[in-house]
Amino acid sequence: MHQPWRRRLLFAPLASLIGLLLLEGAARVAIYAGVHLLLPPEVVAWITTKQVVFDPELGWRPQAGFPVLAGPNFQESEEAAVRRPKKKGELRGFALGDSQTHGAGIAEGAAWPSATERILRAEGHPVDVVNLGSSGYRSAQVLRLIETYVLPMDPDFLIVDCMRNDGAALPRDYGSSWTPVRGFLFESRIYRLLWLGVARAKGQNTGPMGVVTIEQPTTALDGAGSHSEILALAKTMGIPLLFVDYPFLGNPIQSYAPAERLPPGARVVPATAALRTSGRPPAELFLEANHLSVAGSEIVGRTVAEQLKAELGW
Repeated sequence: MHQPWRRRLLFAPLASLIGLLLLEGAARVAIYAGVHLLLPPEVVAWITTKQVVFDPELGWRPQAGFPVLAGPNFQESEEAAVRRPKKKGELRGFALGDSQTHGAGIAEGAAWPSATERILRAEGHPVDVVNLGSSGYRSAQVLRLIETYVLPMDPDFLIVDCMRNDGAALPRDYGSSWTPVRGFLFESRIYRLLWLGVARAKGQNTGPMGVVTIEQPTTALDGAGSHSEILALAKTMGIPLLFVDYPFLGNPIQSYAPAERLPPGARVVPATAALRTSGRPPAELFLEANHLSVAGSEIVGRTVAEQLKAELGW
């Protein structure tokens, strides 16, 4: 006959596992509810359909759009643009950033990189602007994306649209023994909620997705991100680079990457000023916070096109 302590010893691991599964389920419900409460329906639909998976290079990546690039969430049209050999005299550049660049909440082909490409082609300039924007990406991930995946494709120019005040702490894993651990923690919503709680206690704005592999921005302009490293890399490789000043909903519209706060020598697209002087109310130019509407994307795309023409001597 088993002694009571033996019986407890036998069932303790099973009870702990059941408890953890119940907590994990509750955490998943909490995060799901948080996303739906904090974001507008069109953005929620984009997030919930573009599921993300762990990536040791970039922290995470969307499931869609591989193996062309292990990082961006390519649309089919973007995949085709990369696969197709460039014609003589044609230029191919890459737009990098977060959901503002990708165009979360608006139809495919309506984001500002598509508007830039359409405007330039209508004026007779043979150019592809490949959209590598991915929801939640910060400048550290953009830097890694350029280093690892974009440079081998011989880009003719780069356009970066990131909050200037994000942290640059993206672990350089490269297959280390911590990779499986980080991958496991990424999938755990218990860990994600704990990480969110700690970040909130520190005054950090982590966003509703609660990404665990990179520090998220605060609302104060108190961090340099990886913009200096991106600029230095572009100069070393001789690649023309433009930064977009990252417009953000406000009255007036704010900039989270103003020229005066970017590294010396950076060429900056004045998208915020263009939106402010468009004559349209800020609420018509944004879906929510940093997510541009179709009208806002068109204005930013046209402003980028004008700046790119000056940069390339067109």
